[in-house]
Amino acid sequence: MSRAPDLQSMIFMKVGRHADETFEDIIERKRREYDKAGKIFWGYGGGTMHPISKLQPFVSHRIEHGDDITLVMQEIVSNHYEAAVATEYSKDGINWEPIPEGIEVRGSRYAVVLDEIQEGDLSFDLSEYRVGYGPSEGKIASNYIMGRVDKGCLVRADKHNEVVPRKLVQSRYFAKLQRPYGVLLRTTPKD
Repeated sequence: MSRAPDLQSMIFMKVGRHADETFEDIIERKRREYDKAGKIFWGYGGGTMHPISKLQPFVSHRIEHGDDITLVMQEIVSNHYEAAVATEYSKDGINWEPIPEGIEVRGSRYAVVLDEIQEGDLSFDLSEYRVGYGPSEGKIASNYIMGRVDKGCLVRADKHNEVVPRKLVQSRYFAKLQRPYGVLLRTTPKD
């Protein structure tokens, strides 16, 4: 078990079965990725946490203010079966590079770039966090992470006067982010 991270600022993401792999299989594959490549590309989709316009600026800003940024994963039941394997990534949406050797990202448009995945017992209350960047900045995280919104850039909130029900979250897996923090992915057709 690893030492629990400081969760002043975090990337929160609900995770589960994906591209016909169990969550446990994905964790094992990602650990092998880290051993081979020294980093992990954790794939995701959806528009609420675009890697260039939301994730990268949020992480850079929080690091400038002295925070460590950790991806915290909450396991859920998921049935996402898209399995196309990304062949290229971009930090800026203009310049594209081959996916580093040893890394495989399936069925995703974006990826968070991670250090080694750690295992531990994390427990926290989403109502103590707010969205830290983007059009929903300042919204209480427990009111934001719901329905189809399953991820976000979050900061621990100062005490507030709003009456908000607690929303306790358990997590077994977390990882620190690595530069460039988030990337776009694409699959180029084979010749």
